Amino acid sequence: MLGRQIELIIGFYRSPQKTASRIIDEGRLWFAVIAAALALVWMRAVTYRGLVYIADPTIVIKVLAALALGFVPGVILVVTLWRSHESFGVMFRKDFSPLLTSVLMAFAAVYLSFAALSTVARAVLPFAWFQPLFGFVALVAFAALAACCTRTLWGTGYLVAAASVAVGFGATIGALVASVVLGRFVSYLASPFLLYYAWIFLGSEMRSLGGGLRSRQHFRRQLDIAASNPKDADAQYQLGLIYQERRQYDEARKRYLRAIEIDNHEADPFFQLGRIALDEDKAEEAIGFLNSAAALDDKCCSHEVWRELGRAYSTDGRLEEARAALRKYLDRRPYDPEGLYYYGEALLASGQAAEAKQAFSECKAAVDTMPAGRRRQVARWGRMASSALRSRALADY
Repeated sequence: MLGRQIELIIGFYRSPQKTASRIIDEGRLWFAVIAAALALVWMRAVTYRGLVYIADPTIVIKVLAALALGFVPGVILVVTLWRSHESFGVMFRKDFSPLLTSVLMAFAAVYLSFAALSTVARAVLPFAWFQPLFGFVALVAFAALAACCTRTLWGTGYLVAAASVAVGFGATIGALVASVVLGRFVSYLASPFLLYYAWIFLGSEMRSLGGGLRSRQHFRRQLDIAASNPKDADAQYQLGLIYQERRQYDEARKRYLRAIEIDNHEADPFFQLGRIALDEDKAEEAIGFLNSAAALDDKCCSHEVWRELGRAYSTDGRLEEARAALRKYLDRRPYDPEGLYYYGEALLASGQAAEAKQAFSECKAAVDTMPAGRRRQVARWGRMASSALRSRALADY
């Protein structure tokens, strides 16, 4: 167990994304806390008073607390706004411990290296010269690894991951400033009596924060056990979905192809392979997989196979086939904003501006008339349709 946790930290130096994924599946919070604390102690010892200096334990506690109570909630808040369909409270309880474990592991990987390099550099370089440089590089490296952890956990884009990390840093600084302003008052919170009553009243809530990591890891272990059965195609498919959500497309593709090898009569793996190909801008490959899925199941994934097929045809420049596939999809799901938007794009590219304007208008109306919870999920299609309606190409229609 200990060797595997150390291997996870070292893995950040080779493949950050795969390591972040493995931490979600195998990481231990207790080890992450200890590793991050050791990194802080060594870093402060080297930075301030030499290797014999023992860092002030309150500083270590304050930094770790700022990461846990500032950085992680800040990241979750931004991702909540991006995902739209889940509340902050739900996401906090579900994803707090996986993200905290990943972030602390990343922190340990960066600052253990920082401390080691600083120890060597002290012997050959002027201290005042290398300390700011090493500190800046370490901060950037930690931000990059934290963004990688965010992207892996929720499958966000680079922009959302970067924004969430920036907000997280702001929240961390705010937490550290608050600890300085409050001063001695913070130490009163460590009273045994207050801690006892806090545990009585809030203990169950605190324990539930670790449930997200435990449930994820338990589910993954069960899938791995099921996948050991050479005839279980569904286990391979479910593992593929996990890797796909984490944007590990090579691993997801292997699982889907293995599921097809076991049972080539199921449409879903073909559909997901088509979506991966589309995300990688391989339209021709996507068309092949999506046509295979549609041939096996005309209603695959609630008819979404036709929407994705229309999108693939449109990307490949086959506009007539794109319009036919999207029209077929909209005949079955006429109020889907995403399908209406893609249909409008295909019509506009075909020179049918009046029909495109109608499709974009229907897309916007579909978003505006949905229940509030669902509206947040599809709001971006309404915004994109509104932008298209204001464009010069549709101004005269």
